Amino acid sequence: MTHQVRRLNLTYADLELHEQYVISTIKEDQVLDKEQIEEMREIFYDHFGDRKWVYISNRKNKYNVNPVIYIDLIQRKSLIGIAIVLRENDGALTANFEKQFATIPFEMFDNKSEALAWANGMLSQNSKF
Repeated sequence: MTHQVRRLNLTYADLELHEQYVISTIKEDQVLDKEQIEEMREIFYDHFGDRKWVYISNRKNKYNVNPVIYIDLIQRKSLIGIAIVLRENDGALTANFEKQFATIPFEMFDNKSEALAWANGMLSQNSKF
């Protein structure tokens, strides 16, 4: 069985859509607004449907986002966790602020490998067997 990855290059973000998680890299100096969040929600719903999934934010660039987006993303009950991969120490302050708005598990990591391991653990705990 091959693992298919769907890659989307949007004007404001690069998305890697895997079977049960997405890796999102927002582009440098972007300001995410309601329109962009709605577009991503539609992409995620089309890709994941009702399957459980995890959002991994690869924070390699500086950008601004309204933390209310987490409320918008979480409206669909299939999103079960948010992982933030930090590149800089000052990013932890922002991520900790955003975490206050999340109603699902929200964790920060130093690298993508740690975030993926956590995501796989979350998916295992939430699988329906």
